[in-house]
Amino acid sequence: MTDRIDARTGAFAAALRAAISERGISLSRLQQGLADDGNLVSMATLSYWRSGDRQPEGAQSLSAVDGIEDRLGLPRGHLSSLLGPSTRLGPVAPPRLPFDEERENRETEETLRALQSAPQEALRDLSTHLTVRVGASGAVESIVMRSLVQATRGLITELPLIDVAPEETEVMSVISDVVGGRIDREYLHPGHLLSGVVIALDEPITTGGTTLIEFTETFPPGYPPRQSAWHATSRPARESLIWVHFHPDALPAWCEEYIETEDDYASSMRPVRSGSVHLARHGFGPGVLGIRWGYDE
Repeated sequence: MTDRIDARTGAFAAALRAAISERGISLSRLQQGLADDGNLVSMATLSYWRSGDRQPEGAQSLSAVDGIEDRLGLPRGHLSSLLGPSTRLGPVAPPRLPFDEERENRETEETLRALQSAPQEALRDLSTHLTVRVGASGAVESIVMRSLVQATRGLITELPLIDVAPEETEVMSVISDVVGGRIDREYLHPGHLLSGVVIALDEPITTGGTTLIEFTETFPPGYPPRQSAWHATSRPARESLIWVHFHPDALPAWCEEYIETEDDYASSMRPVRSGSVHLARHGFGPGVLGIRWGYDE
């Protein structure tokens, strides 16, 4: 979870010390607050971070940094943006296809091969945010996705994306307004259920480097109506967030969150307050996070 750092990367520790001092909070009180939020960090680890002897590493520690920013009333990224490149990024688990269905797994592999996608074994998912807009028809109109990833070794020049349609279709969703890259290749699987694109990065990243991309996904006429929003990840991710906004004329009769992993499936009903609902997880993956909804006849 941690690694030793040198004086050149002490900005994080200095900012953490200043924030703790300004708010007059003890380290033990901060640790208890983090624990209440589900971020389990030892006093020794917090002390190392504050002194600059070590810096946060791994999904759990980086999630705790987000928690520290929240607990100290700091803007998101105030501390995490000061973290220097790791001298030991640590092993990244090999990616595993997150889908339960044999067909989806097989066609995902076939789609990635057809796209000639570069291997992603050296990629770490740090943060993915999906903002979903539901139209008056009750179906998704657009999804804005923002993703922060890190290279753990070598050079990363592109990112593949896979879409699974609600049912077979000859119409692909449309990716536009790409920031941080450009659409380089597209492919619709012959089974007409899966499609994929490859985003070429504006600035390739090397070991320890990060890149942030954002794009909008829309669904043209002929695409099956989608009454769900989901994010699949093939390895543990620091942060995953889905935020669904419903049209005021299309508030659902029911709304459900669901979580699928290789070993488990869980779901629960969610109330829709103020026209929106969200689902967030830290350190989740491999698997699928999703929100689905429906309407009474």
